[in-house]
Amino acid sequence: MQIRKRFLPRSIQDGVATAFMAAIIPITFWFEVYVVIPGVHGADSVFNWIHLGPALFLLYNISANMLATIMCDTSCRTEIINVPTNVAVASGLGSGSWHLCSTCEAVAPPRSWHCNTCGTCVLKRDHHCVFTGCCIGHRNHRYFIMFVLHLFVATLYASVLNNYFIWFVRGEEFRNWTSLVKIVFPLAMLVIDTSTKQYYLVIYLINMVGMMFTGVLLIYHGRLILNGRVVHERNSQEYDLGWKENLRMVLGKRWRLVWLSPFLKSKLPHNGVNWDEVQREAAKSK
Repeated sequence: MQIRKRFLPRSIQDGVATAFMAAIIPITFWFEVYVVIPGVHGADSVFNWIHLGPALFLLYNISANMLATIMCDTSCRTEIINVPTNVAVASGLGSGSWHLCSTCEAVAPPRSWHCNTCGTCVLKRDHHCVFTGCCIGHRNHRYFIMFVLHLFVATLYASVLNNYFIWFVRGEEFRNWTSLVKIVFPLAMLVIDTSTKQYYLVIYLINMVGMMFTGVLLIYHGRLILNGRVVHERNSQEYDLGWKENLRMVLGKRWRLVWLSPFLKSKLPHNGVNWDEVQREAAKSK
């Protein structure tokens, strides 16, 4: 992995969103491990330790994949780009072929797009993610989709526990109309009610929204990956090699194991620059 030289968020929006993610991940872990799980099973239950294993695994993968997504440099600077002699270079920032980027003052390969926020052209650019403050491209696509996957599993896991804890274990406290109002207006109610109960409701709501949001993201980006596309190519089939090869293009040659850890080496089968051969292979498979 080539490390980005400037990895801090470059806009206020990115900074706020990234700081929120960096804060809510450990807060949710603490809430589940030290409040919800002992509240469900009892303070001295052996089930508290059984839950700790998957909780630590999810915390590790969420945090490490998020950090890898941020730190990994996926710009065109990471590769030596030699323009083939038999191709014409188009002008413009968003061409699907070899094109001249007037901002970077360099030739960018196909599937590479310039990001005004990051200030560079990104290899096989998918999109700019505000929650990591960087672009998702050829080099860090694996870490991003694993970050979303583990985040979805974690929020689903937490939401199941939280619903049982809030509405059944502590049901007498929360099953009333005031709790519903506080859930609808959680941050506003924090100004009025600063009790522990209100903080529980805020974390509960964040997890529920997070579960739905990451679920939608996982389905959307998962379908794009399985079809060999990025966001800008959602109606294209130019690079579709079949779902297994498409997964290898993003997750690497050890694609079945990358969910275990972002530190697991899984070499990508392509350099992210020369896509003509992939196009020809995709055309033959159809």
